[in-house]
Amino acid sequence: MLVPEVEARRTLRGRRIRIQMVAPIGPWIGCGTLRVLRLIETEEAAVIAVGYEAYRQ
Repeated sequence: MLVPEVEARRTLRGRRIRIQMVAPIGPWIGCGTLRVLRLIETEEAAVIAVGYEAYRQ
């Protein structure tokens, strides 16, 4: 299940968070909701890879 990014940040409140944007190369515009694609938790921070539901040129 792809959780919306805002909900993930709310759940991880109080923790240090690093966000990595996953997007196609080129002049694309993200459309729809920004969603969590992957979450990796370390001692230092929670690393969240996010991407939009769709992309348009």
